[in-house]
Amino acid sequence: YKPRKLPDTSIPKMWLSGLEDMKVEDQVNHLGLPFLNVGERCNLSGSIKFKKLMMAGDFESAMDVAKQQVQDGAHVIDINVDDGLLDGLA
Repeated sequence: YKPRKLPDTSIPKMWLSGLEDMKVEDQVNHLGLPFLNVGERCNLSGSIKFKKLMMAGDFESAMDVAKQQVQDGAHVIDINVDDGLLDGLA
């Protein structure tokens, strides 16, 4: 028997999941591979500025943090406002 023909190859795809799945095909890096720049500044445990804004109830300024990340090139924003130190029991 002859060896079977290998399937045609294509550009790899990036699949992300959260509340809904997301397939990335239109954003690529300099190598032509799937790439997303993820904004990480909307995280209570990772950004003191963002945490202070959220704790003060200044949600408009907290939204400005996310908007700035998009203006700086983020394709996706990672938002985390569930910090165990806020209302958690000791």
